[in-house]
Amino acid sequence: MRRTIFVLLAMLVAVPPAQALPRGYSGADMIQNCSLDAVVCEVYLRSLLDAHDTVLVWSQSPSRICPPRSMEPAELWRTVSARMLARPERLGASAGSLVLDALQVSYPCSGATATAIPAVATPQSGVDLATRCTNAPACEPALLGTFDAHQTLVDWQRIPKPYLCLPDDSTLAQWRLVVLRYLGAHLDQLNFSASSLTLLAAAEAYPC
Repeated sequence: MRRTIFVLLAMLVAVPPAQALPRGYSGADMIQNCSLDAVVCEVYLRSLLDAHDTVLVWSQSPSRICPPRSMEPAELWRTVSARMLARPERLGASAGSLVLDALQVSYPCSGATATAIPAVATPQSGVDLATRCTNAPACEPALLGTFDAHQTLVDWQRIPKPYLCLPDDSTLAQWRLVVLRYLGAHLDQLNFSASSLTLLAAAEAYPC
């Protein structure tokens, strides 16, 4: 399997043309995406929540999302979308912030020492990420979900400092190449979660 992944990564020899930089999905984007494409919705939510948990663990900060059990993305989305649609005036905000806010309200932790379990069971692995990101459109929700979680925690001042600083002129195509190059150079880490690897790759390429 790792040899196959290495071959796939080695095939990516050119950077795709620069594209307009999306800084993440808005709430309205997510409502539309999740109604049209369940896969995009699932990948984004898995990436967002895995990155959220990863960054909090790295910073030794407590989570404010404590679901009674790990759930499938479709189940979480039903809860989140109901809250988002109840406040249509907020749908222009980032999807990451709206999703995480909805989950904090829906599944609050009972105390400062509460131990949060992962909201989504079985996060994607580095193998999943490498396979997905050989295709640019398929890679987009994985990258945006990860970076949305990190930026939301930075904006909410939930972590002491950012782990990465994406340049304003960087593009999705460049982010994708950064991740694929990192995976190709760290085949021994492919068992790590996809979002943790995306964060490590971006932190190495775009330090603050």
